Amino acid sequence: MKSAKLVFLIFLVIFSQGCAYINARSPNVLDKVDFLVEKDRYAQAKMVLSHVPESHADYSSVSALIAGIDKQAIVYEQQILEEGRALEKTGEWYRAKQYYQTALNNIPDSEKINSAFQSLHFKQYTRVDALELDLLVLKAEWLSNTISIQKELALITPGNWLKESRWKRDKEKSEKIAELLAERGRVALEQDDFSNAEKLLSLAWELNPAPMIGELKQAVEEGQQLLVKQQAENERRQQQVVIESRRKMREILNVSLLESIENHDLTKALDYVGRLKLLGNLNESEVALSQELNLLLDKQVKESIALGVEHYGLGRYMEAIGAWKNALALAPDNKQALEHIGRAERILEKLQRLRDSKKEESNP
Repeated sequence: MKSAKLVFLIFLVIFSQGCAYINARSPNVLDKVDFLVEKDRYAQAKMVLSHVPESHADYSSVSALIAGIDKQAIVYEQQILEEGRALEKTGEWYRAKQYYQTALNNIPDSEKINSAFQSLHFKQYTRVDALELDLLVLKAEWLSNTISIQKELALITPGNWLKESRWKRDKEKSEKIAELLAERGRVALEQDDFSNAEKLLSLAWELNPAPMIGELKQAVEEGQQLLVKQQAENERRQQQVVIESRRKMREILNVSLLESIENHDLTKALDYVGRLKLLGNLNESEVALSQELNLLLDKQVKESIALGVEHYGLGRYMEAIGAWKNALALAPDNKQALEHIGRAERILEKLQRLRDSKKEESNP
């Protein structure tokens, strides 16, 4: 299908615009390009067509053909990425790498495929390294247990040449394994991976308590102590930052609270007091401001309730409800204001029903 589309594109370009250069100079060019595209070798196909100079009269035909190859290369790139990811998910990393490498040979300038290839290469290297380390640790643990048992057997049955030779052989192996573990521990130490370094070096020390391994173990202990000190210092600094931030925030809120009380903006003042309480217990000056605010609130609430009662007595029910709601904005739990609002709303409902019934009577 892919070949048929390309052949159609080639002949469409040739017969619509002509391609005297290709027909006259390279009669096998079309077959060669068709073959290369069929094999997904898009870079080589473009290379064949690149020999046509831009000054040639039919260069626009070649340019259109190259553009068509570029579009097919984009589709091919997306297909490679999808199939490569599928192989990675199933654990077939080696096949996926070969897949990406083949694709890069076909379209070497593909940044996406190159990125996928490099990422998989690093992933594969990291995983192989981890598995090899696991094997090394397992060998070390086995040797540690085996040598301990062989040593006890040698003490129980002295003079047994076979048992002693096995013990010496495994002892030599353990020294080599200890060296490999120590090297891994040193790398972990350089990377500040103290937990892993301690594990590897402790195991190496069990197999071969050499001075070099002891020095590395000491370096790990010192590094861990230094890390603990650094963490403690970082925590102390963070606490200082939080304390200083809270102090500055308290100062800002205190100024805002004082200004809102002076301007009788009691709603804002309430908000500032609530935010101060979130920062901790109120200090003496804040308590004094809070008490002053409570007195102003109590006075304002009483005045709003009294104003509402006055409106209510004059039949101005909406104004009365508005005044009582102002009281509730300052004291949400004020029962007196809630009861007054409920009574006024019931009266308004009755008046509305009366107006509705009169309209119905006047419009039979």
